[in-house]
Amino acid sequence: MAEPTRAKYLLMPEWQGSASSRAMLITDGAAHLREDLPPTARFDVPVPQQAGDSLGTPVARLSSVVAARDAAREILHGTEEPAITLGGDCASTLAGLDRAVERDPSVAVLWFDAHPDLQHPSTSPSGAASGMALRHALGQGIGDLNGAHPVEPARVLLIGAREVDPEEAQAIDELGLRAIPASTESPAEAIAGWLAEVGATSVYVHIDLDVLDPAEFAAVHSPVPFGLSVSDLAGAVRAAIAQAPLAGAAICEFAPASAEIAADDSPTVLRLLAALVSGGTR
Repeated sequence: MAEPTRAKYLLMPEWQGSASSRAMLITDGAAHLREDLPPTARFDVPVPQQAGDSLGTPVARLSSVVAARDAAREILHGTEEPAITLGGDCASTLAGLDRAVERDPSVAVLWFDAHPDLQHPSTSPSGAASGMALRHALGQGIGDLNGAHPVEPARVLLIGAREVDPEEAQAIDELGLRAIPASTESPAEAIAGWLAEVGATSVYVHIDLDVLDPAEFAAVHSPVPFGLSVSDLAGAVRAAIAQAPLAGAAICEFAPASAEIAADDSPTVLRLLAALVSGGTR
């Protein structure tokens, strides 16, 4: 049986990258998760309280998103153990993913998300950094947010994306990104096959909780029907980590609208966290 992964846990209540009018619910979700993280391995990422400024770019609230990203980078500088970022919007994944690619350029990226997050800053309808997170991880956005160590498109797998803008669909085709629909009968097997195909030496796991079916998980801003079941998602993560060691991860967009919803859905977040640390590390 594999030893549990020893990881750093970055609690990063960044809401400024979200497009939702209720974006600050993300900070409530982060606060609810805080005490469930091991204190000796938990690092609180300082996130600006103010909304922030676009700094003359098409990216809304860019100054705060960059400040939070840079604070996370400072915590991660020189660290060798994988980092799991929790409590923020999808742009909160950028620092940990960049560090994972820096440590292992052959890392495979599993992008569990109802959206591909491939909007381009110049054409994004909302200007929200979350909707551009993967675009910037690939190094194809604006300089302030582009990853210092861009991910290779051939090493990214989209899982569960079912709300895709026309321009994002075009980007998927042009970049040659592979995708596994939420309706796939055995996502764990499909992911395992892809990891073997690309020769993954480690895995970075990005999870936007809206990849889950709304019938099983309610604590997101904009639920999208026909998502993955909790058991399929947790099983897929466990299988991936069993095949290639964890390089890092992010669990994003936990936005409970009430204390009752937070209490109902936080066990799912903790179940996914347990799946992430169920195997070895890079």
